[in-house]
Amino acid sequence: MIEQELVRALQAFLAEALKDFGMPTKDGKLRAPKIIDGYLPPKRSGTDEDFPFVVVRADSGTADQNAVNVEVTLIVGAYTEETNGYLYCLNVMTRIRNALLSLRNGCLADRFLLVGEFSWKNIEEQPWPQWNLFITTNWMTNAPQFLTSETFDGT
Repeated sequence: MIEQELVRALQAFLAEALKDFGMPTKDGKLRAPKIIDGYLPPKRSGTDEDFPFVVVRADSGTADQNAVNVEVTLIVGAYTEETNGYLYCLNVMTRIRNALLSLRNGCLADRFLLVGEFSWKNIEEQPWPQWNLFITTNWMTNAPQFLTSETFDGT
């Protein structure tokens, strides 16, 4: 549940941060990237209408009695027949990085703390005319505290 709430909060945050960021589509128009949960939908024959996009996905995590740590991957996708299409992905990454690093006290939705480094990586073999970039973020929140009958023993 925590992981799902983090992904939803991050999706809303990114939608706001990227709402006026125009990127090219296959038909040459500009629009903000779609924010997609988890994975791209199954391929549709002959269309690239998912582009541009940012996929938000909780990929791994750890937990103990005190904290829950979640690694969230963001996948930026751009479409352009230009040979420097990776620059569109870099521009989106920069907008995302600036927005996340400007969170007050690194806190998202008054609950999730951005911890560690913000890291990104271009893939070496880009599937031209589609371009991708991967961002890794790490988040921490308090672990749920479970009440037991011992909690109410009067001490």
